Amino acid sequence: MERELLLVGERLAEFLEAGDPEDSDVVNQGLQLYRQGLVDIKEEAVDTIAAEVQEETRFKARLNLLSPQDGSCTCDSRFICRHQMAVFFSAYSEHASVSEWLGDWKAPKNASAAQALQQVKPASELLKQAAGRSITLDKSYPSWKQFVNDAFAEHVEPHIGEATYMIENHIQTYFKRLSSKAPMEREWKLLYHFVTQFCTMQQTLRMIQLHKSETQTIRVFYALAVDLAEELHETVQPLSRQARPFAFDPFVFSIKEDVARLLDGGEGLEYEKIDLYREIWSYLFSNSSWRKEELERINKELPEKYMGTTARTSYILAAIHLSLLENHDKQAIELLHELKKDACPYIFYWLNLLAESENRARAIPFIEFINNNVQEFLAGLSDYYKRVDFVRTFTTLINSCCYKLKRTDLLEKFYRATLPHSYWNYANFLFEQGQYKKWVEMHIYSEISIDLISSESIKEVVSKEPELILPLYYHAVQEKVSLKNRPAYKQAVRYLKRMRTIYKKSKKEDVFERYILYVADSTKRLRAFQEELKRGKLIDV
Repeated sequence: MERELLLVGERLAEFLEAGDPEDSDVVNQGLQLYRQGLVDIKEEAVDTIAAEVQEETRFKARLNLLSPQDGSCTCDSRFICRHQMAVFFSAYSEHASVSEWLGDWKAPKNASAAQALQQVKPASELLKQAAGRSITLDKSYPSWKQFVNDAFAEHVEPHIGEATYMIENHIQTYFKRLSSKAPMEREWKLLYHFVTQFCTMQQTLRMIQLHKSETQTIRVFYALAVDLAEELHETVQPLSRQARPFAFDPFVFSIKEDVARLLDGGEGLEYEKIDLYREIWSYLFSNSSWRKEELERINKELPEKYMGTTARTSYILAAIHLSLLENHDKQAIELLHELKKDACPYIFYWLNLLAESENRARAIPFIEFINNNVQEFLAGLSDYYKRVDFVRTFTTLINSCCYKLKRTDLLEKFYRATLPHSYWNYANFLFEQGQYKKWVEMHIYSEISIDLISSESIKEVVSKEPELILPLYYHAVQEKVSLKNRPAYKQAVRYLKRMRTIYKKSKKEDVFERYILYVADSTKRLRAFQEELKRGKLIDV
């Protein structure tokens, strides 16, 4: 336990800064609670110490010895709180001097005389640094961005190259540091969360670019970037819907330049970046003049982007999106024709956006783009489950859109282009449309056993166009006989009896008689099957 406490003491000294008023208050208040004897240690384990701290109410605090920033307390503090510090001092005092720990923590970091001379700075600069360490950050995008960059440089960047779990641990510490400075006002909290997450994503993309050759490091930051993109995507709409003070406007304006950098290639994650770009411009940057200005910038730079490059594709996608937002559909469709099969995943966002608009017909060119390119796109995916997931994702949206537009022809083209992954959806579509001949042909072509088709569907086809179902039974009989076992023969006989009933209703018993004679003659060497035919009274005994 002594070793663990000494280590946690070192880590606390790293996390908490004596020059930070907030950190200093936490340490001093924890020290006072400890000296007043208000700590009651309940449990000591290898990695945690659980205790209760008595103030006006009793708080249950748990000190994490392996990762102190991951401790907990019923006071709901967002970082290391005074109660956890009180628990630390109480346990630490059993093995070492609390006064010495405080002295070391408050003392300036060791430095050589030469370094000390180099670190001497003008009073004006020191005053600026002190202001930067203020307990409350200025409510401005540059201030919050600088805080994120400084915290990232302090808590994450120095640990690049360490084991994966260690980097992840430092990233958690970093996020807790960001959380500790969140504004108290509810309307500012969401904006702070969005800005700090967005700036963190910028730093993450920079790490991916700088450490391309370090596989483990790249894996950590790729996963982090994907999580950040998803969280930001979910934050944009709530942020756009809440009542925003006029003081928000400078934030929104200041962040535009950094959002524009999402279109630059180089770090991968193109889909996540474009999706975030579109979401921000759809809901957060709703000012028409800003959108026109951004579209002019993109159109100006687009000719300089080489064909086939990631950057050009990103700029085309951005131009299409901004054109749609400004109702310049003609320009959007012209640009759409320049995209190739690899752009198929990006179409989902627009279909989803346009499906909610007053004029759903605007979605038709995008459905046609999918129909024309999806077959080639799916062929390029080596993973079967990725193909299935892609088709499933688009099916619901295109299905809903086509029915609302009364363009079932487009829906059928989509189903045909995505076979075999759209098999059951297409089958249900054909059945609902009363295209029973196509429905039967598709089952036969796909070699789907009649056993897998619902009996209700078969009964309905038999009641309306009985002869259409016969090819399914022909196919089923052939399949069962080829299995050459008694249960399969019995099933084949059941199918033959159903065929006889259908032919009888159609007054074509002679056709069935000729067929059953052919079956009996071609299988005369299969004695067991001959026995089942006789038992079923399909041939003479």
